[in-house]
Parts: sequence; C-alpha cells; structure tokens
Amino acid sequence: MRAGISLVGSAAADLGWGARPDVRVLADGRLWLDELEVAVTAAQVYQAARHLIAAQVATVAEQAGSSVGAVAGPWLLTLHTNEAMVSLDLDVQDDVA
Repeated sequence: MRAGISLVGSAAADLGWGARPDVRVLADGRLWLDELEVAVTAAQVYQAARHLIAAQVATVAEQAGSSVGAVAGPWLLTLHTNEAMVSLDLDVQDDVA
C-alpha cells in the first residue's frame, strides 16, 4: 500500500501537483521512498501499480455500467497497437541510418 501511495504522489507531482518525493536505489536494489521512510522491492512497486490500475479499471467499468472486459479490452488493444507502431517506427529509423 505504501508503494502505491508513493506511486500516486509521484505521478501527481510529475503532472505538476504536489512535491516530488525523493526516491533512491539502495545497494541491494530496493528503492528507498524518502517521504515514507521505507524501502520497497521492485516486486512491491509492481504489485502496487497493478492494484492501482485494477482499481481504476474497476471504477471506470462501474461508472460506465460496463464490464471490466469492455474497459480493459480496448485499452489493451490500444497499448498493443502503440507498441507495434513504435516498433515499426524504430525499424524504419534503423533502415534510414
């Protein structure tokens, strides 16, 4: 939960709201979240981000009166399409160079 709080706070700060908390990488690879005075692993950060996205998808589905699939499906399609387009763009740039 703490990692999720830090993720939301950091994301909001990146968008110009609030202050950016200091995050450092420790020698053992964990992240030190200065604002919360806690060290977290990459797995904890991933799980926190996953739960935040799940909450967002559930809320959008509920508010729209739709199923989770009706929300997540198009979102995933867009992400996969964007990834494919970036890959194509990178391939073209490599051919030009």
